[in-house]
Amino acid sequence: MLPRFPLSGLLALSLSLHCHVGYASTQPLPAPFSDDIETYAIHSIDKQRHVAAHIDPLTQALVVSTLDAGHEHNGARMSEKYRTSSPQADVETLCLFEDEQGVGAFLFDVRGMAKQHYLYRKATKQWELLPIREFAVGGEIEYCTVDNASGRVFMAEEGVGVWQISLAPESELVRHLAPLALNEDTIDITLTSKDSVKVTDEKGKVFTFDAEPVAYVRDDLSLLVVDGQTDPVQRFGDAADDPAIWVNNDDPEQSLIIGTDKKAGLDVYNLSGERLQHLPIGKVNNVDVRQSVRFGTQSVDLAVASNRTGNKLSVFNIDVKTRQVSHLADLPTPLNDVYGLCLYQPKEGLEVLVNDSDGTYLRYALSVDNGEFGASLMEQFSVPSQPEGCVADDQRQQLFYGEEASGIWLRSLADINLPSEKVADLNDKVHADIEGMEIYTFDGQRYLVASSQGNDSYAVYAVDDDMRWLGSFRIAPDIEKGIDGASETDGLAISSANLGAGYPEGLLVVQDGRNVMPSDKQNFKLVSGVKLRNFIRQYR
Repeated sequence: MLPRFPLSGLLALSLSLHCHVGYASTQPLPAPFSDDIETYAIHSIDKQRHVAAHIDPLTQALVVSTLDAGHEHNGARMSEKYRTSSPQADVETLCLFEDEQGVGAFLFDVRGMAKQHYLYRKATKQWELLPIREFAVGGEIEYCTVDNASGRVFMAEEGVGVWQISLAPESELVRHLAPLALNEDTIDITLTSKDSVKVTDEKGKVFTFDAEPVAYVRDDLSLLVVDGQTDPVQRFGDAADDPAIWVNNDDPEQSLIIGTDKKAGLDVYNLSGERLQHLPIGKVNNVDVRQSVRFGTQSVDLAVASNRTGNKLSVFNIDVKTRQVSHLADLPTPLNDVYGLCLYQPKEGLEVLVNDSDGTYLRYALSVDNGEFGASLMEQFSVPSQPEGCVADDQRQQLFYGEEASGIWLRSLADINLPSEKVADLNDKVHADIEGMEIYTFDGQRYLVASSQGNDSYAVYAVDDDMRWLGSFRIAPDIEKGIDGASETDGLAISSANLGAGYPEGLLVVQDGRNVMPSDKQNFKLVSGVKLRNFIRQYR
């Protein structure tokens, strides 16, 4: 028989326990659990249904239940939905949160580790545990609460103070401390105004402090839901950087994604995101691809990467029949810190635009003599500060390149030593760093997409309409597929080609700087060109 509780008790929680109240009123609530359960939290889905989560005192398992209000004469009804296996360490406290995807929980254990999970998914109304991210908080958190409206998580550490982080899974994991002499157990943390926080301990002592401002509002831009992802790169930390797309003209669904792991080498993936090859050839940073490159009577498909191991250009062959990528040559450069790279394909041969973190750009022409690759310097130019991402429009002989802290430049490649022109600046929606960029084409028009790393977004410009900024979007998670969105993107790649049933209008591939759901090494996220096209049509 299901336990019943008075309806009046659903609207508040006793604050003597390590818990967070999701739905409160002035009426007291008898704890809806047995006396030995000390760690629990309740959050309202609506006025009739509540999520109740608690820690089993014997096994330390997380137990998730529904608490239904029912009718007043019958009382409330609680029904267990699922419970997890025992964790590695005892859970000290938990608190619940809600966002557009569902209701979830933060769990803090005695080791100073935190785990964020979804418990309930709104779209499908499914009760299922979905890991989001795991991170270290350092000390032992003994109380937490979430302000869903502002997206803040507050965590009390006895003797230290109250920490604040962002609720958003894709946000940068930065902790802010309000130092407070918390010598007793905290029983309540409340955001009393937009930025004012009140902390109450078990003896009734009250502390106040100013909360850290929210970096930016995450629902201020359009969202494109992710469609796929690649396997993670092989090294932890800031490793994945820049992707490129090779189109299989004979069988588009067998096209390839080539991505850099700047700690380990070059990775090759299929369109399902499975790693097919790993080439351990150094700390490659940026990569680009050109197909049917002509050197005399020879036609080859090539990839070129900037390789920070030796400050060189690494050249790769892409076998059209086998889809195998092989390392052909390393070409030296005089740069001190080789950085970004893109390719330009004239009617004959191939050119490489490579830059240094000091702002220097070098333009090389590749050559092949008796099977040996070489590179001759054509011109040198510079930007005032650090560049990285660039893209060349081969047909129109134009180069677009980013100055990370400033904006986007345009340069003609029709000849050498032609002037560059600043064509886009930062604005309140386009933040530094400007990183990867690529051109997407449809309806005979060109659209430049650039990653705005500072606010986890992607700016779109109508190239043929005087580089008019159309708007920006973010890449959102697909909870049902268990794929997170994208954040802090370095490089990106776009193909406008029909890549088969999965990506009939092309494909956008972006580096994901914070790979979660669950927390893992960095990877690349995939978004259908259909969604990019729809976004452009909405704003052009």
